[in-house]
Amino acid sequence: MSETQATAPTGVEGESLSIAGLEDNELPLKYIFSTDRLNVALSYSALFQGAIGDSESGGSGELSLAGRWTFVGEEYPSRLLERIGGERDGLLALKFRLRHRHALLENSAAELANNIGAILGTTDGFSDSGFEIPDLYIQHILHDGRIELRYGQLSVESRLDSHALRGAKKAFLNRVFSTNPTVAFPRFGAGATARWQINDNFDLTYALTQVQASKTGAQVDFDLNSGNIFTAIQPGFTWLGDGTENHIQAMFWGSDSTEEREEDYGFSCGFEHHFDDNEKSLFARFSNSNGSQTDLNKMAVVGFGSNMRENDFLGFGVGAGQSSDTADIQGVFETLYRYQGPFNIQITPNAQLLVGDGLRKNFAMVVGLRGHIEF
Repeated sequence: MSETQATAPTGVEGESLSIAGLEDNELPLKYIFSTDRLNVALSYSALFQGAIGDSESGGSGELSLAGRWTFVGEEYPSRLLERIGGERDGLLALKFRLRHRHALLENSAAELANNIGAILGTTDGFSDSGFEIPDLYIQHILHDGRIELRYGQLSVESRLDSHALRGAKKAFLNRVFSTNPTVAFPRFGAGATARWQINDNFDLTYALTQVQASKTGAQVDFDLNSGNIFTAIQPGFTWLGDGTENHIQAMFWGSDSTEEREEDYGFSCGFEHHFDDNEKSLFARFSNSNGSQTDLNKMAVVGFGSNMRENDFLGFGVGAGQSSDTADIQGVFETLYRYQGPFNIQITPNAQLLVGDGLRKNFAMVVGLRGHIEF
């Protein structure tokens, strides 16, 4: 997605002055609605999974439209966004994401875990939840990129408890790697996040959002009357060493009680290491919660990923978790190879070995094939 750089004021007499890219003879609405201010991306992902030696299977697809509408068009060299994997954004922008999730087989891919008794979840997302608007928020970058504010309808999970190999569309599928089942993240709702890069080493993130906002049936719900709130605070520390980069973070969260569940709270500690060739990374995470609103109350994972050839990716992960409802303990080993083909097509075969209580034979082998294309 291309971005345009604002014309800086020259201060030379007789030349047209510019304030944040707006010429003195240009109408404000024309400036805001100009096509180079709007960047959009359309993608489609599909996942098919099945349990070997079992008749259970599932398949789902997701059509996603994401975009940014930049109000103030100055490019921002943001150390903060580069560190957390984001793009260089304007000073003030509206970001949005629309998606449609649908089953491609009789059962969605997300339903496979319940059908075989896998408490860890064989994939994140890839359900049949239909049309949703998870993101519709204002993004504000301040102080040379050191402060990022987001407010509107959003999923706060995108700014909390993250690591470079997270995301079921392009990396690991199992939920202990691709999300965090010990945290009662609301799916999406009215809220805000603030991230402050205090200096080159320390960062701090705070998030607040409604617990019930995504359960009302409305796709965009800015009703702030709900007293049920999810909050989280996450300090982090980054240090360099002999060409490597390391990051450690600790997230503490709490979620108010609802009509169905008691209040919940917990913490998650994560470590991430990027090797000196910048082609390989390692992450580890331990999480614990009270378990009244979460699928798991304890979880520990370790994962490794490496870029292969030019754009391919190879990953391995080992994890374990305890069910909040039954106290069953299960473990998982997952491996994947993501092939980057022509025309922005990605093909990813994936295999998961699950072991532990609650599975039909105390173990299960799940294989999957994921496809992703960006238009």
